[in-house]
Amino acid sequence: MPSPGAAGRSSRDALPDAGGPYGVGVGQFHVITARARLSSASLRGLLIAVAVIIAGCSGGGTHESNPKAFAHGATINKLDAGTIDSLPTGAVLIRFVRFSQPPGYVINSKQHVPSVVYVETGVQQLVLAGQPPVDIAAGQAKFHQTVTHMHLNHGSGESVWYSIAMWPNSARAQPLVDPIARVAFESQDFDRTALPPVAYSEVLRQITLTTLGTTGAHRFSGLSTFYVLSGSVTIRSAHRPAVTLGTGQGAAFLPGVDLQESNTGADPAVFLEFFVTPVGKDFEVPLQGPPAA
Repeated sequence: MPSPGAAGRSSRDALPDAGGPYGVGVGQFHVITARARLSSASLRGLLIAVAVIIAGCSGGGTHESNPKAFAHGATINKLDAGTIDSLPTGAVLIRFVRFSQPPGYVINSKQHVPSVVYVETGVQQLVLAGQPPVDIAAGQAKFHQTVTHMHLNHGSGESVWYSIAMWPNSARAQPLVDPIARVAFESQDFDRTALPPVAYSEVLRQITLTTLGTTGAHRFSGLSTFYVLSGSVTIRSAHRPAVTLGTGQGAAFLPGVDLQESNTGADPAVFLEFFVTPVGKDFEVPLQGPPAA
């Protein structure tokens, strides 16, 4: 999440520095008066103009950031990202599929939509057709394109991991890839009219919030999905009631919605953010105030 520095910059900060805080130093008034021999009326006019500038700068409260929009107690970890040329046809959804994979268990997966593999506990070896195996440790992720692949737990303990992707809504009627797979979270259907027919980036981040910690208030240019791994997270969005998610729960939002995530629980909270954003759009826009109630 971005720091409040740029977003919280006031109109006063935007004025150039020409010897004083408003571009005219105290000593410069003396120089101007002495050298140019300004009349007292001209000097009064100059002082009035400077006073107007000062009043305008100090009175611009509507343009200043609200401290409640600032992030504190938040740690952001960008896990992985990739680009897809196009979205599935028709209405789409975001799905988190959870696997509890015993040691030595192999899952052979057919070619499917591009996705991100995130490992919560244990280890995972991802074998993509025609590529060297990729070892993914707990807390790590790997984006992969539409290729035939295999998942192997080559560790000594159970591996808990997720396959995170955007699917056509027709996937609801199809069986999951393996008996140990289960849908941990599935979003509502998103109509394609809200999603332009362009290339998209897919990004997965992990956020940790301390007790009473919060992200900065922000607006995402693509679909945003949140899934809680531990603790609880309250998501505030513009003109809607706040929603509190517990462990194993998620929520998804259309592009352009003002959002802010907070930990109102007694313990630290850890959650995943998955974004599908049109290439060329601003990924994340910081806001000067929290989402309007």
